[in-house]
Amino acid sequence: MANVGYDLLCNSYPRGNMKCVNFTPDRMMPVSTMHRMALKAQENIILLMNNTQLLTRHHRLSSMNEVLIYLTGNHEDVGMPGDRGDFYRRKLAEQLFVHYGVHNIDHYNVLDLVEGILKLEHDCRLILSQLGCHRSEAPPVDVDGQVLDIIGRLANMQ
Repeated sequence: MANVGYDLLCNSYPRGNMKCVNFTPDRMMPVSTMHRMALKAQENIILLMNNTQLLTRHHRLSSMNEVLIYLTGNHEDVGMPGDRGDFYRRKLAEQLFVHYGVHNIDHYNVLDLVEGILKLEHDCRLILSQLGCHRSEAPPVDVDGQVLDIIGRLANMQ
C-alpha cells in the first residue's frame, strides 16, 4: 500500500454491534420539485409577456391572473376590433419558441399550457399544505408528460 499520509479505518465497529441509521425516504421530494418547477415556469412566462414590449408601458404584469386576462382578451385595450387575446397568444407562443426552443406550441394551445402550469402549481401546493409533514408518503400528481417537459424547459431543469 502506498504511503498516503493517513490510515483507513477498517472494521471500526465489530459486525455484531454495527450501528445503523434509521432512514426514511422522502417521497414528497418529487412533489416539492414539481411545485418549484411550476413556480419558476410561471415567473418566466410573466417575464416573457413583459419583455415583448407589447403591453402598455405603464402596465407590467405581476401575476398569472393578469397573464390569463391578456391571453383570453379580457384586458382593456383601445385598439383594433377583434380577438385581442389571439395576438398575445401568438406572441407568447413565439417567445416560447425563440427563448426556450419549445416546439408544437402555437396560439391554439398556449392557453392550455398556461392553464396546465397553473393546475400543476395548485395541485402541488395543495398536496404540500395537507401532507407536507408526512414526507414518507405522497399521493400521485396528475400531470401530462409533454406539459411537464415544457415546464422543465421553462424552469431551466432539462
